[in-house]
Amino acid sequence: MRKTLLAIIICLIDAVLIAGCGAAAGGNDTAKTEAAGEDAKTAEDSEEETETSDDEDTQKTSGKESKKNTSEETKEAEVPAALTGSECGDEVEKLLQTEPVTPDNAELLSEMAYCVTSLWIDDPGVIFSEMDNDQKERLRMKFFDKIFYGGPELKKATADDFDPEAGVPLEDCESIFKDAYGEDDFVPGEYEDVRDGCLFPTFGAGDAIHVIEHMQIFEDDDYYLLSGPIISISDTEGDLFDGYGDVLFKKNPDSRYGVTLLYGRYREGTAGISSVEASSTLPASKDKSYAAENLIDGDYTTVWAEGASGDGTGETITIHLDKEQPVYGVQIVCGYTAGYKQYNDNGVPTEFKADFGNGASAEGSLEDYYISESYGSEDLAASSRCRIELDKPATTDTVTLTITGARSGAKYDDTCASEVWVY
Repeated sequence: MRKTLLAIIICLIDAVLIAGCGAAAGGNDTAKTEAAGEDAKTAEDSEEETETSDDEDTQKTSGKESKKNTSEETKEAEVPAALTGSECGDEVEKLLQTEPVTPDNAELLSEMAYCVTSLWIDDPGVIFSEMDNDQKERLRMKFFDKIFYGGPELKKATADDFDPEAGVPLEDCESIFKDAYGEDDFVPGEYEDVRDGCLFPTFGAGDAIHVIEHMQIFEDDDYYLLSGPIISISDTEGDLFDGYGDVLFKKNPDSRYGVTLLYGRYREGTAGISSVEASSTLPASKDKSYAAENLIDGDYTTVWAEGASGDGTGETITIHLDKEQPVYGVQIVCGYTAGYKQYNDNGVPTEFKADFGNGASAEGSLEDYYISESYGSEDLAASSRCRIELDKPATTDTVTLTITGARSGAKYDDTCASEVWVY
C-alpha cells in the first residue's frame, strides 16, 4: 500500500516537473518569437528609414539637378538667338520709323559704317558674318584703312599702339574682326598682305568707292541703325547718288567697340517728281523741244535750255515732288549731253544754289573733268553731274534750283541741262 502511494506521488512530481519544463520551453520559444518579431520590426524600420533617406537624397539630388537645369535654361534664355536676314530687315524698318538720335558713340558708329559700301550690300540685304571670304576681305581692308588713316575713334577703340609699318599680329586680328563684324573663322584673303605672322594694311586702286553720306542714327534697346544716301565717288567722273544704305549694329558690351556690325542693305529709288518748271525756256526749233519736262524723262539726249538773255545766271528750275518727304539733296546733269558737238557748242551751268524750303538751302558746283571728243551721251553725263546736298535731310515737297554761275558755249550762250533728280 505504501509502495503504491509512493509511486503515485513520484508520478505526480514528474508530471509537475515536465509541465514546468514545457512551460519554460514555451516561454523561451515565445521570447524568441517576440525577439525575432522585434528584430524583424527593427529591420523593417531600418529599411523604411533607409528608403526614406534614399528618397530624401533622391529628392535633394533631383532638386539640385532641377535647379541646375532651370539655371542653365535661364542662362540660355538670356542669350538671344541670332537674327535672320529677314528679321534684320524688319528691325531696320522698325528703327526707320523712330526719331533720329545723336548718341555719345556717334563718331565711332559713323567710322565703322563708312567701311561698308553698296558693293557689299545686295538688295535683300546681307549679314556681315555670313558673307563669303572675298567680301569679308574687302570689308577688312577698308576697316584697316580707316583704323590707320582717318578713323580716330576706331583707332582708339582698336589699339592706339598698332603701327601700320609693323603690321598687326594675326591673333590680334582674330579678336578685332570678331568684335567688328562677328567673324568666327578668320582666314586671310588672296589680296590681304600677311608677312611674318602679321597683317598689313592693303589699298585698292582705280575703282570708284561707295560711301554712305549724311548718315542719320536710330536706336532702340538692342540695336543702332545708320542710314543715308550712298554716293559713288570716282577720280574720273562726277559723284553719283546711287541709292540708300542701311547699316544695322548689334549692341555688344563684350566687343571693344561696344557694338558689332550685324547687317546691311541697299535700297534703290529717288524722290518721286510730279512736275518741273523753269523760269525761262528756249523756244522749240525744228520740232525739237527744250522744255523743262526734258529734265525728268530719263534721256541724256534731250535737254532743257534757258531762254533768257546772257549765260543763264539767275534762272531757276522748280521741282515739285509727288508728296512731302525727307530729302537729302538734288543732282543735275549739266550741259547738252546728246553728243560732244552739242555739249561744246552750248552753255553749261557750273554753280547752283538749292532751296529746300523752311530755310534749308545748300550750294554746289560742277567739277571740271576731262571731256573727250569721243564721248557719247552716257560718258558726257557721267562727267557732268553736280550734287547739291544738305548736311541733314529736310522735309519738303518742292526744291528750287538757281543757276549762280555758267560758262558760255563755243557757239551759243544758251545754258542747258539734261536730267535732274531729288533724293
